Amino acid sequence: MPETTRYRQLQDVASRLDISASTLHRWTDEFAEFLSPEAVSAEKKQSRRYTDQDLTALITIKGLMSEGLSYDQVREHLSKLETGNPESAGDEVSSEPSLALVPAVAFMTDTLQNVADSQKAVLNSQAANRELLGVVLQDNFNLKEENKRLRERMLELEQTINQVRRDEEARREMLRAEVDSRLQDIRHLVMLQSRSGCLGGLFGGGQ
Repeated sequence: MPETTRYRQLQDVASRLDISASTLHRWTDEFAEFLSPEAVSAEKKQSRRYTDQDLTALITIKGLMSEGLSYDQVREHLSKLETGNPESAGDEVSSEPSLALVPAVAFMTDTLQNVADSQKAVLNSQAANRELLGVVLQDNFNLKEENKRLRERMLELEQTINQVRRDEEARREMLRAEVDSRLQDIRHLVMLQSRSGCLGGLFGGGQ
């Protein structure tokens, strides 16, 4: 079963090489013959895609450029590497990466970038957790303040209710006292009327 080719987006390759997108575009145009068709023949430059072999070639190009070689010298060196005769290019480069090491360098670059991305994700997660913890602590503080206000309000309501009960009881007592007073007055009047009727009968019977 043939292995599926993995493609890298332009920004991903530029990030792994630690170069700008414009530099990557320039290198792609200058050394198109050493790169895959997907990296060169895209209708839009931003749509360029690079294979692992492209990344390996670009890492080699970056190493050669860092030695101060011109585009023509780098192109000549790449041609000799491609034909399997890198010895004749030795005079141009003071410290040349071996062809056997280039894939390893690409793998290490990719691995280090993945580690850096993972560390960045962890740091972002920690920052998000700290922010969330701050929100939770603030919410907890706000809840405590709100609970305190609610307890104070409940205490005020309880005191108000107790005062209303006391006032209501006092009014009942006043009403009972007033009713008792009126009843006593009525009884007194009834007694007076009763006595008056008895006296009138006595005086009337004597005549």
